[in-house]
Amino acid sequence: MYEFKSLDNGGFGKFQRRMFYLSSLGLFLDGYDLSIITMAMLVIPVQLHLGFNEKVYVDTSSFIGMLIGAPLLGRLSDKIGRKKIFGLDLLFFVVFAITAGLSSNFYELFISRLLMGFGIGGDYPISSTMMSEFSPKNSRGKLLLGMVGMYWLGAFISAVMNYIFVVFNDFWRYTFIIGGIIALPLILMRLKIPESPRWLAANGKIRDAENVLNEISGSNKIENASTNEKRVHGFYFTFTFVIVAWFVFDVAAYGLGFYYPLIFSELGFKNNFRSIAEISMVISVGGMLGYVIALPLSDRIGRRFLTIGGFFIMTLLLTLGSVVKIAGIAAVPFYFSFVLFEQWVGAVTLFYPTELFATDVRSTVQGIATASSRVGAILGIVIFPYYPVFKSLLFFAIISFAGLLVAIFMAPETNKKSLEQNVEMYAKKNPKL
Repeated sequence: MYEFKSLDNGGFGKFQRRMFYLSSLGLFLDGYDLSIITMAMLVIPVQLHLGFNEKVYVDTSSFIGMLIGAPLLGRLSDKIGRKKIFGLDLLFFVVFAITAGLSSNFYELFISRLLMGFGIGGDYPISSTMMSEFSPKNSRGKLLLGMVGMYWLGAFISAVMNYIFVVFNDFWRYTFIIGGIIALPLILMRLKIPESPRWLAANGKIRDAENVLNEISGSNKIENASTNEKRVHGFYFTFTFVIVAWFVFDVAAYGLGFYYPLIFSELGFKNNFRSIAEISMVISVGGMLGYVIALPLSDRIGRRFLTIGGFFIMTLLLTLGSVVKIAGIAAVPFYFSFVLFEQWVGAVTLFYPTELFATDVRSTVQGIATASSRVGAILGIVIFPYYPVFKSLLFFAIISFAGLLVAIFMAPETNKKSLEQNVEMYAKKNPKL
């Protein structure tokens, strides 16, 4: 294992800014797509004559694709390198977002969204790993949180697109295709990013790693790791935590988040698509505000605080919502507040694996954790339609409380430590995956 002090102790320079924006693209597109499909599914079942089961399949199709793409491309990234996949994975989004917009029946729409999800799922482990491996240790939390926060910027832009195009009966076709067009030039820019020096060094390509370091930091010094951190937990304990915590979070987050347009339709805004689009914008602002508040906390107070605090407030708000039965315009500030605080958990559970595991398995574990989270998302999405809104809130409150217990007893602290120090403390002696 090697140390990269010029990266760990460096500042937030021109390269890191570029890396941040390009790594954030996948999360931006995921947020855009989720908000697009939630609004679109208010009209697609009628226009494409979908039965109940077909509607559920379309609802979950991109998540199924992510469930497959994340572990496969994550493992491939550890084997052949980050750069070879970084950018190409999102070509799936470009192509199949456009074909989804052109779909004329269930099969075309389902396959398009499945393959689009495959690409987005594969981008989760690759982009977050790249960002983590290039970030200074004292601002890594801020950068990773900001990257995940781009999800809600994508959600906001999609709400704007819905608001503009909802005047057309088949507005969803325009919004799907626009998403694919947005991604294309940014993918081309990704192809110019160099390979991760940590991956190069881990695979014996020391000179190449030194060249990349010199290019981005002005120093090519790579040293053998001399960390003497006390071991806190082993590989399997930490692996179990990142799998379970993200799974539990996504059950509640996607179980509700996927149905915000439907929820507000049932709580007083039925068939008022313009109002629902406006509410979606407001909810998206709540998500972005959550990240604005969390950004300075992540590198000062730490990841444990955000994870435990976020799960606690999620549990509190969901329990309150199930008892008080908030409806009408009062539901807007309620869900605004929920989204604001849930993002504390969502961001940290997403990037925890990239801070805790060694370079040779980092993207693999991140891919497996992403797949686990998509199982949770699918579970939440499937459960919600079978129960009234307020009973669903109670179920998700119980799930969030389980997440709170997991966080209290298992969440590690990775703040202000190099990736190599975190591996030493929490996941040393990783098995062959």
